[in-house]
Amino acid sequence: MAGFFNCSNSILLRKSLSHYQRHPLMTNTLQQFLSDAYESRHATSFSRKTDSNIPIQIDDQDDNDRLHEFCNVFCTVLSRNTFRIELIGNFPITTEMADLAEIYNGSHDITLERLLINLTTDQIDVLLDLSEKIRKTTFLGIAKNPGWITISSRTISSLYRFVRIIKEYTNQSQRAQSNKLAAIQGVLRSFSI
Repeated sequence: MAGFFNCSNSILLRKSLSHYQRHPLMTNTLQQFLSDAYESRHATSFSRKTDSNIPIQIDDQDDNDRLHEFCNVFCTVLSRNTFRIELIGNFPITTEMADLAEIYNGSHDITLERLLINLTTDQIDVLLDLSEKIRKTTFLGIAKNPGWITISSRTISSLYRFVRIIKEYTNQSQRAQSNKLAAIQGVLRSFSI
């Protein structure tokens, strides 16, 4: 009977390991991770909700910024490792930026001054490319927005910070997966003895 119990447990653990390899558990969802990273900006309005589809403001806007001159940057988590970046405000949208958005299933609207890009955490470096395209608009936007020189550099800085935060999330998630997998394999080895 003891052999049957060990065999049965071993089969269950192997099924768990197989399931875990197909559906790794996360200790921290992307929405939670971003909420924590940008918590000070949303302490009153966000109240630590971790529901999906709640945009998180990832730019550095403050009370001294003029709304009609600012370019807001938002992130909406769409699924476990997929998110949408939205730039909205008074900024020039070039053909290169529009093309980049379309490549990544996004869109742009020059009239609404809005650019959307959908990415996975593995595609995060696309935002570095977008940052470079924004850098090229620094002097183009002056005619429409006299504050664009300053705002463009702050927008780029916000995107760089977001890239760093997503890379931290990815590294943390990979470490958590490795630790859980090692623990499950250790338990399996103890049953095979």
